[in-house]
Amino acid sequence: MPVKAGMRRVAVLTTGVALAVGGCSAGTDDGGDSGKSAASASKSASKSAGPDRALVKWADQMCEATELFETMKTDSANGVKEITDPPGDALVPPEATAYGYLSGTSTSFDEVVRELGRVRPSGITSADRLHDTLAKEVERVQPEVTGLADSFGLEDSVDRAERLGKLIQSLKMPEPDLPAVVAKEPNLQAAYRTAPNCAPPKPLPKAADGTDTSACKDGTCEILVTKQTNFAVAAWNLRVSLTETKATVRNNDPEGATGEFTLAAGGSGTFGSGGDLLTVHAVAVNEDGAVLKFN
Repeated sequence: MPVKAGMRRVAVLTTGVALAVGGCSAGTDDGGDSGKSAASASKSASKSAGPDRALVKWADQMCEATELFETMKTDSANGVKEITDPPGDALVPPEATAYGYLSGTSTSFDEVVRELGRVRPSGITSADRLHDTLAKEVERVQPEVTGLADSFGLEDSVDRAERLGKLIQSLKMPEPDLPAVVAKEPNLQAAYRTAPNCAPPKPLPKAADGTDTSACKDGTCEILVTKQTNFAVAAWNLRVSLTETKATVRNNDPEGATGEFTLAAGGSGTFGSGGDLLTVHAVAVNEDGAVLKFN
């Protein structure tokens, strides 16, 4: 998906005009007071109207695009580390892990391209410069990202994953970044505060059982995990490890089999053994940890 194809720009200009009408009327000597009243009414109406809708949309889409960009880089770094420095009890060979990394990173990259392609000019020079510079930065590596991710076969997947990882880490957020640009533009500040995707990250919700893993012994619990943790859920022996955006749950079931899955916020996975099932739901995941529900 070439970036250029999605980057056609349509200028949006919003012009506010305050019209003061002067003249003679009963009880007035000239149009001075009338002009002041009209200007005052115009300012009052502007304040009550709130931030410009086009700027709110621009801010919302740019917040989404920059968040996807940063998350892609973080997840990529974690993914490459898992390939090049796997845990001693890794369940799958590095080649298979690398193959999954290539697919997942390609999808994340395409999401960044797509979101940047949706953004239309704001009419604010510094803001549009930020968008265009970031779009060009992504465009710079797009052909190579596509080539590495679209190759098939496991035999060279580790090498391709390492090369893709270096390529993703070479991407730099332009300076000044979005918060810095917003800080210098009053009109954009109001839009930024209103845009849903620009809101500060929500704190993790309260887990019903807090951090008490012993609450899981009966097979049902909701706990907060803040670091790699081993605990039992009924007869299931689990290990949970975390990144800023995902929780990996590994199982050693009662019959000695092993399995694992990785969940982003809102995701679910199920282990099965001898007709018994254990479902794990990631209620929320962020840099502070994960709230996981087991049943």
